[in-house]
Amino acid sequence: MKQILIVEDDRDIRETVAELLTDHGYSVIVAANGQDAMDYLKKGVLPHLILLDLMMPIKDGFEFRVEQQSNPALSQIPVIIMSADGHTNLKKEKTKAVDYIKKPVDMAVMLDKIRTHSNNS
Repeated sequence: MKQILIVEDDRDIRETVAELLTDHGYSVIVAANGQDAMDYLKKGVLPHLILLDLMMPIKDGFEFRVEQQSNPALSQIPVIIMSADGHTNLKKEKTKAVDYIKKPVDMAVMLDKIRTHSNNS
């Protein structure tokens, strides 16, 4: 079973996405910010893919990506950025993410992107 880590500070979005992914057969882990996500990853159970919000308290998505990319054990996990910002493609390039999803999230688009990128991992 493919495991997805959702890193999103908005509880409603986090729970909705987690429920949808669970309904589609994915195992889901959730984190409310980049620090919680990093703490989880350092325990050694690595997901197939990370859905990452950028604007979060404590440790934002940009800070999370810098730390993730500097750790060889974590750097190969593909990341899809989720952002309401209109410059999502630029942020995808800046963070070296494999893809991006614009908020509000189109669930069909999100599932398609997850299938594409989790199959590559």
